[in-house]
Amino acid sequence: MYNVTRVVFTADDTESDGWSDAMNTIAAAAESSGAVRHLVTATLPGVINGGDLIVHLQFEDEAAWQASRSAVDAGLHHAAVGQVHGAEYTSGTAGRSRATGPNGVYRALLIRVAPDTPEDTIERFESDLLKMPGHISSIAAWRLSRVSAVTDEGHASDEAPWTHVWEQEFTDLASLQTQYLDHPIHWGVVDRWFDPECTEVIVRDRVCHTFGKLGDEVLPRGG
Repeated sequence: MYNVTRVVFTADDTESDGWSDAMNTIAAAAESSGAVRHLVTATLPGVINGGDLIVHLQFEDEAAWQASRSAVDAGLHHAAVGQVHGAEYTSGTAGRSRATGPNGVYRALLIRVAPDTPEDTIERFESDLLKMPGHISSIAAWRLSRVSAVTDEGHASDEAPWTHVWEQEFTDLASLQTQYLDHPIHWGVVDRWFDPECTEVIVRDRVCHTFGKLGDEVLPRGG
């Protein structure tokens, strides 16, 4: 599957009616895009560089996305939209342990690993991230992917600010904000890759930690 994630920010001085119209326009573009799965959801309080709206689309392949890209981009170029950034990627390692449930939350962490990082170190970092679902029961589904293309202000950039997208579906918001962030697997194993005081740090730039309410499940059982 080929995935497209966009993090959308409201333009300065946008009134609520204008933003509502923008969300409706973007949702309509996603609905008609031909994506196998799609999610358009407002972000919830607590995001970090996470924007005001998440758009996530899944296509059979990159060619299917390119065929729909202009229509989706047109929806994102609404006057009420300010910055748009995001990533495109082929589905990476994924899994599902349970149904997400009616209070589900979709979360995406966009990461930039330092460009001089050796491949074996990146693989150890990825392995540590993928250990988390085995310890955190509220993660119902997950996927870790390497980025193939990025977007900034709605236009592709040759210098990728993101290298990975780490996605999860949580059973509820409280579990994301407490169990996940406070779990020993997070601060005892994974945090060292992000902590500038640790010698193993490889994520030195700011991350995009964004999440919103989930309707239908968007992360598959695998692959």
